[in-house]
Amino acid sequence: MAASRGIFDFNSLSPALKQMLPRIDAAVSIAFDAREAKAESYARENAQWTDRTGNARNGLQAKHVAVPMVVHRLVVFHTMPYGIFLEVRWSGKYAIIGPTIFNTAPELTALVTAAVQRAIRSI
Repeated sequence: MAASRGIFDFNSLSPALKQMLPRIDAAVSIAFDAREAKAESYARENAQWTDRTGNARNGLQAKHVAVPMVVHRLVVFHTMPYGIFLEVRWSGKYAIIGPTIFNTAPELTALVTAAVQRAIRSI
């Protein structure tokens, strides 16, 4: 009697991953976008210097910079040329970017974690 053999390859992981990764990326992007305005507000409200023109405070910005499916960053920065001196002069007495990152990171981490878990459960 001749033996017959059939090979069936059911790759169920690849299609699921192809669906999951764009959803995770979109969820992470939404989390970063949601925290962007809060980081900017925190920086402007908690800057320790005394305003003379208001330009330095109004020039504090936060932006979500992303390369889709690769990296997401929340960048907090000064738009005024003298912003660097507020950060480093007087041993950082007037620094606001570091404190903003330290304030923002835990909540952003929690938002991203929750977003990724929701994206994974939805598949």
